[in-house]
Amino acid sequence: VAVKQVSLRKQPQKELIVNELLVVRNNKHPNIVNYLDSYLVGDKLWIIMEYMDGGTLSSVIKEVHMDEGEMAAICRE
Repeated sequence: VAVKQVSLRKQPQKELIVNELLVVRNNKHPNIVNYLDSYLVGDKLWIIMEYMDGGTLSSVIKEVHMDEGEMAAICRE
């Protein structure tokens, strides 16, 4: 599993976090990391998700160059 820790103290719009949880909890797709559970630990929200090799999405985006057609194909998925 992977644990995403979100600091609630640094989040001015907490409703965005709640919305994210509702979206990932109720949607299953083979191309999206699965949400498993979440816990409130102190002032942090721990979001438990399926573990995926390869690093974060932002690190992949920085390392891999895609042309517009490739990006469009991914967005259609």
